[in-house]
Amino acid sequence: MTAADERARLADQVRQAMDRYTRAFEQGDLEGVTAWVRFPLTYIAENEVRTLDRYPFDPAKLKAKTGFDHARVGFDVISVDPDKAHVLVNGTRHRADGSVIEAIESIYVLTHGDDGWKVVAFSGLRTPAAD
Repeated sequence: MTAADERARLADQVRQAMDRYTRAFEQGDLEGVTAWVRFPLTYIAENEVRTLDRYPFDPAKLKAKTGFDHARVGFDVISVDPDKAHVLVNGTRHRADGSVIEAIESIYVLTHGDDGWKVVAFSGLRTPAAD
């Protein structure tokens, strides 16, 4: 297997992990989300960096507050090796009727362990949809 083939194989594994993490988030399943996180988790918020032993917010509460139903996102694995990956996430969050709530741009760092690929750090930017 060439180095490029190995990178493509690893990137595919990372995208699959991010897809499962995103699906759990869409379902409002905090337990499902945390299954794809390795703690402690580093969360870079608007004005602070926090190291956490639990996920920083509840996706079910986000759904209830915003009407969030599903996301349309793309995962760009910008760097990957057998132990670590950096992923850019770009997309939109939508209500059940398909209307856009906000655009999202995030960066995630994942590490690989005996339990597979898991999120260890993330930061995101949200831009409300224009009315």
